[in-house]
Amino acid sequence: MNNIETNGEATRLVDQLADADKRWDAYCGLAALGSEALPAVRAGLTNAQWQVRRWCTILLDHLADPETLEDLIPLLHDPKSNVRMWAVHSLSCDRCKQDEISIDVVPLLIERIEHDGSIRVRRMAVAMLGHHVAPDERVVRVFEAVLAKESDRKLRLHAEEGLERYREAGLAGGA
Repeated sequence: MNNIETNGEATRLVDQLADADKRWDAYCGLAALGSEALPAVRAGLTNAQWQVRRWCTILLDHLADPETLEDLIPLLHDPKSNVRMWAVHSLSCDRCKQDEISIDVVPLLIERIEHDGSIRVRRMAVAMLGHHVAPDERVVRVFEAVLAKESDRKLRLHAEEGLERYREAGLAGGA
């Protein structure tokens, strides 16, 4: 397939992410195209259909290059919480990426923890800071605040585990 055909195929697959019956096959097709699908996936981040934005964000957990990661930042404020949740994950999960994450995600995730209306988005942000992002002293006060004011069991568990990891790294005081 030449470049024009690949771009056309990737665009067609991105459009199919809006259709629940075609979504998984489209996702797999885009994943198989790899970095060749990036232009179409990046365009899908601004699609009017929230499911397209969500699935493009999920794809970028594995496909994103440093430039593409920047495109995820506006999705932290998407109207749909499922899009925001996956933007948090895809921006900060270094396990699935070939390149090092060049964005300082810590303040972005702290902002989601402190201001997002969705408990699922806040849980994801705490989990990513606690388990996937390199320990950073700016996070200790956030974990402590979560433990002081939040009642959600999962959110508290992620904060407790994260704080323990930070203690082991010498960035937080003892229990």
